[in-house]
Amino acid sequence: MSEQVASLSHISASSAVEDFGASAQRYPAPPPATRPTPAAVSAVANPPARPSAQTVQSALQQINAHLAGVDRKLSLTVDPLSGHTVAEISNAQTGEVLQQMPTKDELQLELMLARWSQGGNVLMDVEA
Repeated sequence: MSEQVASLSHISASSAVEDFGASAQRYPAPPPATRPTPAAVSAVANPPARPSAQTVQSALQQINAHLAGVDRKLSLTVDPLSGHTVAEISNAQTGEVLQQMPTKDELQLELMLARWSQGGNVLMDVEA
């Protein structure tokens, strides 16, 4: 133990600073943050235009052509209450819905939260 203390006693403050400087050279600081270019800001401020109904229909036909090999079908509908586009993947033979995005639960939750934010669920306000 005394040998360990003796070996540590020769360390001075200046050698510790030198060691820190050496490690700083091995691990340089990250480059300073750059500001976004005007083109990047413009792209965020002006999102691309929505595709036309014809473009969406054409893409849907191409997707369904690929899915036909595995007896699946993709359909897009608009939920009347939320206005969101709902994608359903179903069995092409039986019509059974295998997957829906967003799910029915997510659509109901959104509707419930929208009503609640407008004061529609007073009982929840009293309980909370």
